[in-house]
Amino acid sequence: MGSNNAGSIRFAPKGRILVAPVGTAAPTDVTSAFTGWKELGYVSPDGCELTPSVDSAPIEVWQSATPVKYVVNAAACSLKFTLLQFDADGTALYFGTTWQQAKGENDTPITGVYRLDLASTPELAERAIAVEWGDANSTSRLIIPRGMISEREGLKLTRTNAQSLGVTYEALDSAGVLGYILSNAASIAPTA
Repeated sequence: MGSNNAGSIRFAPKGRILVAPVGTAAPTDVTSAFTGWKELGYVSPDGCELTPSVDSAPIEVWQSATPVKYVVNAAACSLKFTLLQFDADGTALYFGTTWQQAKGENDTPITGVYRLDLASTPELAERAIAVEWGDANSTSRLIIPRGMISEREGLKLTRTNAQSLGVTYEALDSAGVLGYILSNAASIAPTA
């Protein structure tokens, strides 16, 4: 039976989101550096919403008014967040492509001008993603080795609000794993 423990209540006043090519090694603890990963910078005050889900269906039988078993139809893990930095890494993730040097006549580079091509038949870009969060007492890291942006919010261009790049990222199967969480929070240590 559980007990009341205010020390087990967690907040996420600090956090960051990082991306890397699929196959990039991720740290195996909560203190090592993310070598080869790019931090995406400022995220809206809403932070990052992590939603694991399992879709199951009941197996019903003639002899019982209640199901006798459930079968898993699908499993998913999604992240939803809004990037506030309109830079090369954030926009490349949002649009699913990369910036190139703009070129004029005869393929002459145009100094200081960059081009992001929006394909009529876009490639679906897979990325590894990591979310790190914590408070004064603990640090946690969610690592998703393989996934892609499945939804994009509209990019609003207004006079009074910062441009924001809202995305939903869906984990894809990676050798039977959607992702994993590392944490040094003492309150989650397994008990005998």
